[in-house]
Amino acid sequence: MAAIRAAMTLTINAIGSVTSAVAHRLAVVPETERLSGDSAYSVTDPTSNAGVSAVRSLGDQPLGEDFIALQWRVLRLRGITIAPGGHIGLHRHHSRPGVAYPLEGRHTERQGPAYNPVVLQAGEAAFETTGVTGWWRNETSEPVRALVVDIVEALTP
Repeated sequence: MAAIRAAMTLTINAIGSVTSAVAHRLAVVPETERLSGDSAYSVTDPTSNAGVSAVRSLGDQPLGEDFIALQWRVLRLRGITIAPGGHIGLHRHHSRPGVAYPLEGRHTERQGPAYNPVVLQAGEAAFETTGVTGWWRNETSEPVRALVVDIVEALTP
């Protein structure tokens, strides 16, 4: 597992220095998936994003040629950095399965319906399927860097 993490870290660092990697503002969560305060499990659930210091596209792969049922969908890879104290607000995955893999640091994830805290650190994965609601918070003094892979409609920001 350490070799895989080292290879992934090397890859994300190399891609980050290549001009073909997209550095414009990308959505952490599609606007249509964000949940309002009325949807929050408790008053402490953040409903907006804060402290997300980087969202970087590392590429995507169209899936239609390999899977006819996935026409107009792409497998997308992003790098996300969450500053200490930062969070990704409450959201519900809608036709967007994905996995997050922390490369550095650790963050607390809460997934519904119970929203029990689960601490994820480098080398562990969080899987998110359609219908899952949840949010992340970096409760440490160090940044969290993670790879996020998901299947989205083509042209999703």
